[in-house]
Amino acid sequence: MEDPYQTDARPSFRNLIGVFILIFGLMLYAFGAAAIGDWLEERKVWLWVQMAYYLFAGILWLFPARYLFKWLGKGRTPN
Repeated sequence: MEDPYQTDARPSFRNLIGVFILIFGLMLYAFGAAAIGDWLEERKVWLWVQMAYYLFAGILWLFPARYLFKWLGKGRTPN
């Protein structure tokens, strides 16, 4: 009986590139978002504005990541 979870697809070079883009992109995004948050705190911006910024910054990265994951999903090559 065949295992339904076994696949013959190998990861492609696209997956390697995508993982590096994801890791380094998220790292740069996190440093940038933290720098802006620190700038807001130094300027004594109201707490609710800071909270709204962090909520916005926490959700914003999902939109480019969605396209990256779609692009990564196209990279499977069957053997």
